[in-house]
Amino acid sequence: MKYTYEIYPDIKIISVRLFGELYTKEVALMDKEIRLKAKELNCKIVFDFRNTTNHMSVVDAYYWFHEVYNTDLFNLKDISVVKITNKADEPFFRFLGLTSNNKGSKIKICEDEISAFQWLEQF
Repeated sequence: MKYTYEIYPDIKIISVRLFGELYTKEVALMDKEIRLKAKELNCKIVFDFRNTTNHMSVVDAYYWFHEVYNTDLFNLKDISVVKITNKADEPFFRFLGLTSNNKGSKIKICEDEISAFQWLEQF
């Protein structure tokens, strides 16, 4: 997996574009790095997964915040996040969004950047 990101300080958003194969360990490290940067800059996040292939399981999605973050970093789940997904992996990301929101996160699954940025405007 590879990724690039841009920071938009005027609208307080970090936009992350991911490419390649998604595996839990790599995604967890990237997610933590970007969330720490977002917390430092008081930003929201857009993760663009349209050019990826997911190899994570629904079990990974269900336990994401409890297994990826220790208690010192658990508040990173409070950062508003949009995940833009491709059609093939949409069911996984919808499940991840549902379970994360049920645990107190603010996550939205979108199909394009326009709806992603519009949703984040409310926060």
